[in-house]
Amino acid sequence: MTVCAFGLAGMSLMGLPPSGGFVAKLMLLTASVTEGQWWWAVVILVGGLLAAGYVFRVLAPALAATESVTLGARVARRREGVVLALAVCALLLGVLPLRPSPLLQIGRPAATLAVLR
Repeated sequence: MTVCAFGLAGMSLMGLPPSGGFVAKLMLLTASVTEGQWWWAVVILVGGLLAAGYVFRVLAPALAATESVTLGARVARRREGVVLALAVCALLLGVLPLRPSPLLQIGRPAATLAVLR
């Protein structure tokens, strides 16, 4: 259960669709390119690749069918369930159509608000 939760959370960290991390990275990439600051887009994409590297580095030995992986102390099922629930929530943030919170609209121009509606 822990490895599954780590894999799901890793998807969001990498920015793979359909996770909430994908939506966030897409918004950041769109904003940086439209503002002409393409170097931020490069930084965001490199960050996603680095996240993929370290997630793969943990998941590959954990999912391998070898005896070389040593497990530590057993984690309580309740704690594993909480971690898995949070990872599933991170995945669902990209699937469920959420409208921006009214709190996020404070200080935005009226023209931008009209486009969002």
